[in-house]
Amino acid sequence: MTSLKPTFFIIGAPKCGTTSLHHYLSSHPQITMSVPKEPHYFSTDIKNGGIRDKEEYLGCFSHGDKKTVAIGESSTLYLYSKVAVQNIYDFNKKSKFIVMVRNPIEIAQSFHQVALKVFGETETNFQKAWHLEQNRKAGKKIPKGCIDRQLILYGNIAKIGRQIERFISYIAPENIHFIVYDDFKNFTKHEYIKVLKFLKLNNEVPVNFPLHNKSRKIASGTVTKLTNYASFLKMKHNIKTRFNIANKIHHINVTDQPLDQLPKHFLLKMDKFFEYDVNLISQFIKKDLSKWRVLE
Repeated sequence: MTSLKPTFFIIGAPKCGTTSLHHYLSSHPQITMSVPKEPHYFSTDIKNGGIRDKEEYLGCFSHGDKKTVAIGESSTLYLYSKVAVQNIYDFNKKSKFIVMVRNPIEIAQSFHQVALKVFGETETNFQKAWHLEQNRKAGKKIPKGCIDRQLILYGNIAKIGRQIERFISYIAPENIHFIVYDDFKNFTKHEYIKVLKFLKLNNEVPVNFPLHNKSRKIASGTVTKLTNYASFLKMKHNIKTRFNIANKIHHINVTDQPLDQLPKHFLLKMDKFFEYDVNLISQFIKKDLSKWRVLE
């Protein structure tokens, strides 16, 4: 089958289980999911190596067959982007949107690990990176290898309530499906079946639900800094190689140890910062999210 066009989009947020959901849906006989998972075609305001050619983008779905009923992709920065949802809506006004939400504090800390591996972040201490946000908004303290400073503004990235607010007024409610990360993690099968119902597909469920793209902590901050600086030099001097050594180093420079426990005073500060967003999310999904709050 050729010229398949996506009909639904998992638009984020990052570190909310989108990779796992993408893989589960790709096993459904009526669904074609994009390859790669995150083309980022519609987030034209963010520089993260997204596909910009339309034919190349549609080629991400060329492996679909006659059984295909629903076509999807999972670019997790679409929610963060100021233009992606509008671009998708202009592309196909009948598009369906799956929005996965999580405690913003957890998103911010987990995404910091992503930025260290992918987006050129060099500050390995999350608290220090968090406190650099105002400087970075002003164009200061930007790591040399960072391709877009928007990708290292962890407070902005995790303000998912305000991100949802941007499009909730013009996307029909029946075309938006919310998933809370905690529910997806603890009741995966149940939440997966709800997605199939939202997409109006046959209730065919995988035998098991393995976890994909688990948050993993950087093992050596020094190795990360050196690798990101080498990537910067490669980019600066337009050096092209086939080996993608930096990605391979980042892939092995991780540990299964949990992320650092943040001190209470810092958690309280973040809780206050995200209070408005948590209230918005609670309102949009009609669910009590008080368990996300940090108690004095």
